[in-house]
Amino acid sequence: MNYSDNIKISDGNYLRSSGRKLTVPFSIDIEFEGRVAELLCTDILRFLPGKRLVCSGKWNGLDVVAKFFLDLTDGKRHFAREERGIKALESSGIITPKLLFRGVSVSGEVPLLGFEEISGSEDLKKVWEKAENDGRRLSILTGLMTVIAKQHMSGICQDDPHIRNFLLSGENIYTIDGDAVDAGHIGKTLPLKPSLKNLGLFFAQFYPQYGNLISKAFKAYASERKWMPSDAFYDCLMKELVKRRHRAEKDYLKKIFRESTSFICDKSMRRYMICGRTYYDDAMAAFLDNPDAVLKEGRKLKDGNSSTVYLIELSGRLFVAKRYNMKNMWHALRRACRQSRAWVSWRNAHLLKSVGVNTPNPVAMMEKRLGPFRSVSYILTEYIDGTDTYHLLNSDKAGEIDLPGLVKQFGELLWMFASSSISHGDFKATNFILSEKKLFITDLDAVCKHRFTWRFQKAFMKDLDRLMQNWKNAPHIDALFRDEISIIKRKMF
Repeated sequence: MNYSDNIKISDGNYLRSSGRKLTVPFSIDIEFEGRVAELLCTDILRFLPGKRLVCSGKWNGLDVVAKFFLDLTDGKRHFAREERGIKALESSGIITPKLLFRGVSVSGEVPLLGFEEISGSEDLKKVWEKAENDGRRLSILTGLMTVIAKQHMSGICQDDPHIRNFLLSGENIYTIDGDAVDAGHIGKTLPLKPSLKNLGLFFAQFYPQYGNLISKAFKAYASERKWMPSDAFYDCLMKELVKRRHRAEKDYLKKIFRESTSFICDKSMRRYMICGRTYYDDAMAAFLDNPDAVLKEGRKLKDGNSSTVYLIELSGRLFVAKRYNMKNMWHALRRACRQSRAWVSWRNAHLLKSVGVNTPNPVAMMEKRLGPFRSVSYILTEYIDGTDTYHLLNSDKAGEIDLPGLVKQFGELLWMFASSSISHGDFKATNFILSEKKLFITDLDAVCKHRFTWRFQKAFMKDLDRLMQNWKNAPHIDALFRDEISIIKRKMF
């Protein structure tokens, strides 16, 4: 990148008002210790418009990460919290990037902190996502347990102990985000109850299917704390984890229906629309303004009374659009005051994504409305280039398929549903798509998250029965699936 073409920002207030138009590279003069120096920002690492900006760049010949606190009301308070948190970590011997400078923009009075950039480091979220097996995942969690136990023994806990708040460089794990550090007990060991609450909050971010890893990781934490083995401690942790996970899921499923950094939302008397911000452009806006005009130009994949499915292209990208129809006047009256099927499918797609299930990415949802009354609705998802398992296993290439590997993928998918107490409602073979050796599930209208175990088990058993009906005329496939399902049932019961 040619940094000589960087934009010179002379007014720090521009960072507050630029919104998502801010581009790199840019340079800005900062004042620190009575001196003025130029900070060159080359990459944006995180940006919450009007609140916080984190950039990597150059300062006094050093590679740095600069954190700007943009909020006019709370910026200075968060700046002070960040600095206090980093100093608390340093004084407790917990590895954290070195604080190089504290300063303010020469014009605009935007406070900022500058940290050393850890060469070759990677945030642990990415390391976790790239882990290929549970052995590697357990190694990551065990390393984190050592760091978190050390924090707790120093009287420190992070209010937001997210895996992205840690960097891995070689064998070292760095703690970042001092703003989230609560040092209220510093100098004294964090008591049992707040320790378990903080651990519950940390573990709640991981998919439920990793429960077996959590129990092993907790043993590593307890060993660091020199706690005597106790099932009571683990039971308290799991109660806290379930509570935190339920709260996080509830908050997330509210967020997907409103304007945020991730979504664009428009609500009026005539329509309700929500769209992923990264997908929104002129072509997407035109589609959401008049879906039927665009669908006429698309390829019809399914034509039914209650729904019609199309393959369309917007800005050179393929999408699947599903229109939920009103079959007649009585059907329209029954549906008018209920959540539309597109609304339900949008929520269910995000629910499944949140627990790690592969399903086509939900892109946008739109309802036609007349005030509070809903009518026709639409959902748009990314197109998955693949073949459904019914046609795949009944094709001429069926003999070339790694059937045990495919059944194993089904088993992993089923366990994701089971460990999250989610039923699908229609496990027919055409609803499973194999794309680039990954198994995806579609048709999410009847997906249900169950609060009560007995209801989930009843619904999930129906799902499994429906799945087995797909192979009743293929004994060799049926036998493989029965073996895999027996493993799932042993885990459940």
